[in-house]
Amino acid sequence: MNDTVAEAEQRNDLPSDSRGDLRGDLRERRRRATTSEISEAALTLFEQKGVAATTIHDIAVAAGVSDRTCFRYFPSKEESVLTLHLEFESPINAWLDHVDSTKPPLPQLEEVYAEVLSSLDGPLADLAQHQLRVRRLMFQEPQLRAAAFSLDAAACWSVAQRISTAFGGEVSPEEARLVTEFAGIAVRAAFDEWAELTDAGHQAVLGETYQRVREQLRSTAATSQASNLR
Repeated sequence: MNDTVAEAEQRNDLPSDSRGDLRGDLRERRRRATTSEISEAALTLFEQKGVAATTIHDIAVAAGVSDRTCFRYFPSKEESVLTLHLEFESPINAWLDHVDSTKPPLPQLEEVYAEVLSSLDGPLADLAQHQLRVRRLMFQEPQLRAAAFSLDAAACWSVAQRISTAFGGEVSPEEARLVTEFAGIAVRAAFDEWAELTDAGHQAVLGETYQRVREQLRSTAATSQASNLR
């Protein structure tokens, strides 16, 4: 039988540092569970009523939380279903804390993205299916598309600034922005290709799709560069 953190602490079975770790794990699990519940409620309402006709209050009621909790997790109702970027935050943070400044940033960032996308074929498969529904909805909802583009641009800008800082100025802000844009194009193209294949009834593996698209993008860039040098 598993004890709660509080029960274990009362018996002094846990060292103080372990107690802190368990509290953090519990908080993270609760945060993820609440995020998922709000996002699923919002997506279902968007599919049923449309984005414009759905309010934050509607989402809160459907998710069984308060309006305030909804706003604490998501600044807007559109962002409540655009949650894929959240899965990239911790891996990117971990990489930026331990970058290899002797190697170029692009391949390193691409490997981070590859690991995250591969996880969507396994432990995060439910999230991948959720995002597949979001993608279908985006074709019908211009304001959802606009919110997705805005969120993606803001994330790229933030990561670019942090890359330049993490590499101690060896990577200029302009180069860092190109790195994030180039890597981001491959992620978006891979997800689109995976979604199209899945909707067409084909078996598609997101991690493998990303690797293939990444190679195609590099080949296209190299071909374009060679053409310009002629």
